[in-house]
Amino acid sequence: MYLKTNTLTLTERRSFIHGEKLDVVAVYADLRGFAQWSLTSSASEITRVIEVVYDRVIQLAFFYKHTFHKFLGDGFVLIWEVKDHGSRAEALHWALAAAFEIHKRYWYIAQQLRFPSPSGFGIGISLGEVVRIDPETFIPEMNEPDFVGYPMNCGARLQKLAGPYGTVIDSGAADVALENPERVLRTDNNILSLELVMPNNKAIAMASKISGLNENDIFGFRYVIWPYVKDALWRIDGRA
Repeated sequence: MYLKTNTLTLTERRSFIHGEKLDVVAVYADLRGFAQWSLTSSASEITRVIEVVYDRVIQLAFFYKHTFHKFLGDGFVLIWEVKDHGSRAEALHWALAAAFEIHKRYWYIAQQLRFPSPSGFGIGISLGEVVRIDPETFIPEMNEPDFVGYPMNCGARLQKLAGPYGTVIDSGAADVALENPERVLRTDNNILSLELVMPNNKAIAMASKISGLNENDIFGFRYVIWPYVKDALWRIDGRA
């Protein structure tokens, strides 16, 4: 909250913080190389790229059924609560569809920009149990839900392993994808089908140096690619 243009309303109500455990799929999307790019870019160029970030979240909110989103500067996090979709596979289906829509739309928009732009979104996806925090404080403006737990940390960290136009999922999401290939990986459609790719030793070594990842995710994370369009839209990092 930007306090120069907003005021806090003090009430007489007592503060209460409610928490609920639930399964979620979390998608972290971040523009690769944004910080360095911004050092030599004008304010109008930076604003235009951030506008792209906001536009993507608005689009996804209408068409990809996520429960929650939060802007994170040059990126954002999206959350699908599994209970809203009936199964982990169904929630993961929508999360992966959203991830590749993010890649596709940015690729097209980047071609139209009249200046060099960041090289693409890197996306990390995690699945598991978190706690949704629902605050009811005596300051209403601060009563925004939030999510805490290992999957939130895991998704943010796995994002570091995704290069521009790259998508990485944790071991839990990989298991669900393999158990439900038609729904999650769209294997019944030759054009839309996705594939899981095992990381090589270089990528695993990178993962082992990331603080906070458990062993299952260090060795069990997977890249997700869309073979039909991968050469045009994105590359897998760490496989040279």
